[in-house]
Amino acid sequence: MKSVLGKLIQRRFGCERYTIYTEKLNKKESMDIFCDIYRNLCQQSQEDLNDALKELLGYVQMSIRISRNFLYITMGYMVAVAMLLLLELSWMILIPSLAVVSTCYLYKLVEFVRNRYCDRDVRIVLIYKIALFHLLEESCLQKEGHEL
Repeated sequence: MKSVLGKLIQRRFGCERYTIYTEKLNKKESMDIFCDIYRNLCQQSQEDLNDALKELLGYVQMSIRISRNFLYITMGYMVAVAMLLLLELSWMILIPSLAVVSTCYLYKLVEFVRNRYCDRDVRIVLIYKIALFHLLEESCLQKEGHEL
């Protein structure tokens, strides 16, 4: 399971480049990542860059929403387990019910941890954001007729 931000980078640049970017981060070669992303983005139109920015903001919001909702998911899990135990169901119903609820919670827990502690994906997304903002600012200045 990949983080939401990791999925964004893989979707925009491909799995192979994502792997290369993570290796370069481990070697502390962030400028190489920036240059590669910048070269890829230079080939896109102004509309594509604006769409990429909207997509980036959407994925960041989704990542934040996963972290923010986890508290409610945990409370819901505790309430569900308590309700199942208080209902005094037979073992044949109680055990599978607890297993299903616990499996769902475990999935959400893994999703939360993966998105909360995805340091390398956050760093790649920040490099992507900087390259994207730089190109958008550059194109705005060119439209207004300013010298670069």
